[in-house]
Amino acid sequence: MPQSINQVFKYVSEHPGYRASLGVIASPRAAKTILAWGAVNEATEETWVPELTDIKHSWPDAKWTPMNQKQASLFDEAYQREQKPRQDWLLSI
Repeated sequence: MPQSINQVFKYVSEHPGYRASLGVIASPRAAKTILAWGAVNEATEETWVPELTDIKHSWPDAKWTPMNQKQASLFDEAYQREQKPRQDWLLSI
């Protein structure tokens, strides 16, 4: 995922009107989801997601949906809560 983050931020810096967004790639047929970075142009609703092309080889029906600001904040808070106990535990070794 770090490489895709770099690709997205580079794309955003080179394409005015786009913003970086965390989103979910979902495939109803495969019944799977993946968290992925992408770029969204809110004026045109166009998206650019570097991982989506590769994933569509396995999941042809896959679609990326960007998170709104509230969803992204909730995800970040949950992720931080999940990581904290592990970090405390590792420091105690």
